[in-house]
Amino acid sequence: MKKYILPPLVLGVSGIGAWVLIAMKPEPKRSTPPSNEPVVEFILAERKTQRVFVDAFGTVRPRTSTTLLAESPGLIEAVAPFAESNRSEPQASFRAGGFFEKGDLLVSIEDVDHRAVKADAEAYLQTTQLQLAQERALSEQAKAEWELDRDWTDAPELVKRLPQIRKAEADAKAAEARLAQASRNLQRASVRAPFRGRVLETMADVGQRVGGGTSAALAKVYALDMAEIDLSLSRSELDLLNFGEGANGFGEQPEVQLLNKDQNFTHRGILDRSEGTVDPRTRLTNVVAGIEGAFADPYSNKKLNSPPPLSLGEFVEARLFGPNIEVFEIPHSAFREKNTLLIIDDENRIETRNVLTIKQTRDFVWVTEGLQNNERVCLTPLDIVSKGMKVRLASDKKENNSTRP
Repeated sequence: MKKYILPPLVLGVSGIGAWVLIAMKPEPKRSTPPSNEPVVEFILAERKTQRVFVDAFGTVRPRTSTTLLAESPGLIEAVAPFAESNRSEPQASFRAGGFFEKGDLLVSIEDVDHRAVKADAEAYLQTTQLQLAQERALSEQAKAEWELDRDWTDAPELVKRLPQIRKAEADAKAAEARLAQASRNLQRASVRAPFRGRVLETMADVGQRVGGGTSAALAKVYALDMAEIDLSLSRSELDLLNFGEGANGFGEQPEVQLLNKDQNFTHRGILDRSEGTVDPRTRLTNVVAGIEGAFADPYSNKKLNSPPPLSLGEFVEARLFGPNIEVFEIPHSAFREKNTLLIIDDENRIETRNVLTIKQTRDFVWVTEGLQNNERVCLTPLDIVSKGMKVRLASDKKENNSTRP
């Protein structure tokens, strides 16, 4: 009997237990499905005043360079340095790399022949002056004899000795010019520096004859007052700098600053001029920047913290500064194309916007038109963008996460 009653009883108890467990199960919480809206980061567009600048590269050269010539022929007796007393500044040196001050004696040429020519010119001048004095005296004597019984105004020119006097005067002037030339040639036997500068290369030395059928070149020298840098800029960069080549007072002369390897400014100058030519290979305009006091100069009183001097042929980086303009600085990552940005409106919807850019720096692009202050510019690159697509802001997501229990 028990075996017929026990199974239904077990089943009934199990059913009641299962029903109780089901009845006591807690109600599941409803959850909202995750949103498919992409999360993006953004910045607020802010108009700023920035100074326009353009970076360029160029090579250093002197503004003034020349070949020093021997104007008087002769044998070179000595070259600088010479022994000079009462001079605290460095002595001039006629060697490659040597410095010299304006007026310093650089080369001494044998002057025996020039002194002889000068002495001969002095003697000839004295002879012509004596001849002139004699002719004038003879003219006075002829006048006295003629006026004994005749009118001197009726006397012919030969009697008055006027042709003889004119010839004697011409000879005296020629003798004076001859003496001046001889004196100048004697003076030029001592070759002096035309400016404060430095020797680039020597082409003559002691014992060598210069001039008079041989080469008169002594050395290549350059001035220390001004360094020039040849730069190449595009027409758009010149317009950005408002450089008008100085024609009719139009345009400006941009400031130029040189940068070292650490991107720190060293020397300062100005964009001096344009050479008025365009390189047919690069289609860039050749311009010249001028930097004062950029070369090593032992005769100037430079400060201890002065930047290191420039060297001829040195390759340098220059930054040219133009006028101040109003721009928006937008990171490179915000641009989908060259001039296209994604703008987030008040309803967090994406809008594609074309803007006008004028310059790219290392981190930013300068935008002048197409944006307004405080507009939200999307920084996150999106693979797919549709008109009016809704997005979530990364700042809102962070805020929600921070307030979630």
